[in-house]
Amino acid sequence: MSLVVQWGDCQTGMDTQRYMKVRLSIIQNNIMKKQRSVLLIVALFFSTIMLSAQTAYEADSAELKLSFSTYLSHTDKYASGFDICSDKDGNTYVCGNTRDKNFPATENAYQTKLNGSADVFVVKYSPAGEIIFATLLGGSNREHHSAITVDEQGFIFVSGGTESEDFPVTEGAFDESFNGKGSWAGDIFVTKLTPDGSNIVFSTYIGGEVEETLSGGCIKVDSKGNVIIGGLTKSKDFPLTKGQISDSESMHGFIAKFSPKGEKLLFSYTFGSSTWEIVTGVEVDDKDNIYLTGATFSENLPVTDDALRKEIIMPKSGGINDHYLAKIDGISNNITYFSYFVTEGFATTPVKWTSPNKLVVCGSTETNNFPATTTLLCDSIKGMQDCYVALFNSETMNLEYAAIFGGSEMERVSSTGFINDYTIIIGGTTTSPDFPITENALYKGFPTCEKTFNSSFLGRKKCFVSIIDTRNNEILNSTFMGSGFLFNIYPDINGNISFVAEAGQRGEAGDTGFPITKNAEEPPTYAMIGRLLLNVPPEPTKEELYKDVTVDSDILKSYVAKYELSPGFAFTITCDDGQLMLHIPEEGSVPLFPKCDNTFFLKTSNYEFSFNTGSDGEVVSMTMHPDGGDDVICKKIEE
Repeated sequence: MSLVVQWGDCQTGMDTQRYMKVRLSIIQNNIMKKQRSVLLIVALFFSTIMLSAQTAYEADSAELKLSFSTYLSHTDKYASGFDICSDKDGNTYVCGNTRDKNFPATENAYQTKLNGSADVFVVKYSPAGEIIFATLLGGSNREHHSAITVDEQGFIFVSGGTESEDFPVTEGAFDESFNGKGSWAGDIFVTKLTPDGSNIVFSTYIGGEVEETLSGGCIKVDSKGNVIIGGLTKSKDFPLTKGQISDSESMHGFIAKFSPKGEKLLFSYTFGSSTWEIVTGVEVDDKDNIYLTGATFSENLPVTDDALRKEIIMPKSGGINDHYLAKIDGISNNITYFSYFVTEGFATTPVKWTSPNKLVVCGSTETNNFPATTTLLCDSIKGMQDCYVALFNSETMNLEYAAIFGGSEMERVSSTGFINDYTIIIGGTTTSPDFPITENALYKGFPTCEKTFNSSFLGRKKCFVSIIDTRNNEILNSTFMGSGFLFNIYPDINGNISFVAEAGQRGEAGDTGFPITKNAEEPPTYAMIGRLLLNVPPEPTKEELYKDVTVDSDILKSYVAKYELSPGFAFTITCDDGQLMLHIPEEGSVPLFPKCDNTFFLKTSNYEFSFNTGSDGEVVSMTMHPDGGDDVICKKIEE
């Protein structure tokens, strides 16, 4: 960086840092024999110029700052299924399931004690990380795999799997009776809670005689208050409004919409029939159109003429899937777009929409057949599974941006969101020590001591957050976030990122590496809850804070004098048209601005100056308050 610097009567266009070093050397030689206190004023001028240069040339960035991070709950290690969201005020909502008999439920919560072997929990955190309320929700058996969202009024919607015949449902709900009574069977529940978590507004079952499971993130509320959920079913008698299920041996992905009071099933469809089918992502736009993603092994899905890919690409090995992307009209509930999308990837494919017309789909893949439109760090798959990011125009469903990136081992993308219509945040886990981390990362280190946990499918992996500018094809920030089995994020309307991780032990030793901002005793297995702040606005400057402070002209004139810093070296204070000026011998002058009647500051420095009066009210000295140093009193001297 090169800029013009004005110092006294000297002007230069040389490099700022070099100029400062040269000038400092000259000044130090001039005052070498003077007292140490004189050097304070050198620091004053240097801090003034340095801060001016930094402020004027600071570039836009995607800096992350940790707001809070803390433990919560003994989790259900068999099916944790955490989910997270936030509201317009920056509050964070988390759900999951727990076996913790000492779960920290709050007073007046809907349910304060564990009812079954594992219950769902719902917790609301303030932006500072304080628990606003925490409640349990469940019957006498077990709840699992839950999802959460919140509407504009603060009502909380939770859905998940239940094996409890006595799960709390409300009178008049769509289905008040438990259906899945077989071994390892169960229904899905859909529940609306009051904003304070103290009561249920409505609660219903949906399911058949075998088994249903909800996918994380797969509950949304549209502008009319309708509730949309997605997941999988193995029940031949699962309630549908269109089509039918021919057997109870295969899995089927489903999407369902309930009325605002939970009393009607407005529509319910299934997709696919194979050994593994599931709807993995659900999203709603401002016209109530529904977008969904899913994992499949099924041929002959209802692809549309404008599909990006019309034929299935069967995965080469187990544990990975082909995927699809669909759009359902918000008025007719008809499918308006359906396409196979990315193959040979893990099931999870999160999807998010933002105004006016952008849709992002993320996931992982091991195929080089990914329809990349650009190169982001690499032009081919580097590891066993790499991340992918795809941006669509939600009106035309045209693919506008698609890229892959990752390390030499394995990545799993679990959640995504927007900062704006071209900047995307993704969160997930990686086993790659060389996963792309940026220079401005909050946490750069990959803990090699946890390598043994990273080698298995269920092993603990390193969590990450990456921010991608699709317009300029650039990773703005990419950081590690500790080790965990699962990791979900949710960016709010300001781009701040709430996160939840299953970071606990699950029977394995080892430090998780998650930062802790609150004193807490580490439980055996737990969720990590936290919030990252993006591009935190700077604290108001003194000029902004005290811009309305004025001082009477007679008071200002009373400060006009010389003030001795050391023998032979004195400051001069003048007042020109109501503006106090601090003059430094041989070096120039700088304006002083008022905090109050007797204390003044510099615009671009933390130095302050206050004027002191004697018993007769006359000014006798000026005190210089250096940043981090001892105060220096400068005695007023006569001309």
